[in-house]
Amino acid sequence: MSKDNLTLASNCIQQIRELIIHGELLPGEQIKGEYLKNRLQVGLSPIREALSRLAAGMLVDAVDNVGFRVAKLSRDKVHDSFQTYAKIEALLLRESIEHGNDQWEAQIMACIYRLAKVESRDVKVAYQQWSERNDEFHNALVAGCKLDSLMQIRNNCLLIKDWCYGLAYPNLAEEMVVVNHHEHAKMAELAIARKTDAACAMLYKHTLHGLDAIVSRLQRAGVAMK
Repeated sequence: MSKDNLTLASNCIQQIRELIIHGELLPGEQIKGEYLKNRLQVGLSPIREALSRLAAGMLVDAVDNVGFRVAKLSRDKVHDSFQTYAKIEALLLRESIEHGNDQWEAQIMACIYRLAKVESRDVKVAYQQWSERNDEFHNALVAGCKLDSLMQIRNNCLLIKDWCYGLAYPNLAEEMVVVNHHEHAKMAELAIARKTDAACAMLYKHTLHGLDAIVSRLQRAGVAMK
C-alpha cells in the first residue's frame, strides 16, 4: 500500500471509531464498505486497511464470509471492560506514585486547579468543558508511569469506555452537569502525598462509579444484550 493510502487509512481509523463511539454504527451492525466510501469520501482500499487494523482492537470484528461488523456488546463485556480499565488505572497510578517526579506532581496540581474551576455542588457546567478538564486530570495522575505497553492497554480501555458512554448518553456532550470536586481533590492529595494504597483504592472505586447505570441504559436502548 502506498504512503498516501496508509495516511488515508490512518485517517479512516479515527473517523470510523467516531462513527462507532457516537452510535452511527451500532453494536453488531455489519460495516458496509460502500457506506463508508460515501460517508468518508475515500476509496475502498484505505477503508479495508482501516477496518483490518481496527479488527485487531475491541470495536470491530472480522467475520468469515461477512466482512467486518461493529463488535457486539453484552452486560458481561461492559462489566469486564470497565473492571479491566479500573484495574489498569490503579496499576498505572501505583507506578506513577513510585516513579513520578516533581514535574509529575506539578502537573497534577495544575490540573486539579483547573478542574476546581468547573466543579461545584451548586453550579452547573457544560459537560464538554468539564469532561476535557477531567480527562486532563486523570491523564496527569498516571503520567508518571513509563510503561508504554500498559499505557496502550489504557488507551484501548478508554475507547471502550467512551463507546459505552456515547451509546448510553447520546446527548451527553450538550448537557449541563453538577460535579462534586471533593473526590478529585482527595485523589490528588493522596497521590502527591505518596499514599499509594489509599490513592489506588480510591481511583479504582471512582473509575467504576456509574457502571450499573450505564449497563441499564444500554440494555434499555437495546444495544447491550443480557
